[in-house]
Amino acid sequence: MKRGRAEAMNIDLTGLVLDASYLAGRFGLSPDVLRSQMQRGLVRGVVEAGVGEDAGRTRLSVRFGNRVWIAVVGAGGDLLSEEMKFVASAAAPDSGSCPAGAK
Repeated sequence: MKRGRAEAMNIDLTGLVLDASYLAGRFGLSPDVLRSQMQRGLVRGVVEAGVGEDAGRTRLSVRFGNRVWIAVVGAGGDLLSEEMKFVASAAAPDSGSCPAGAK
């Protein structure tokens, strides 16, 4: 878990803008490659506003391939936590055919 100021990541909490250079680095990519993958629809993101005991916090989740980067940012712009998780890839749609050798 890393802690710090969200402005180091160039996050504007009013508009939720995340600097491509920072995010690309989290996935080991250059900003240009990240932008290309985003244009191809291969990068997905979710922004969640905290409620109840999490009010004032914002969770950013960005998925690329089998990895999800998750950051929690406080109301004052503090980076409260950051982690990278590995997740199962989505299964390919069933083509109706049997695997080789199956009967």
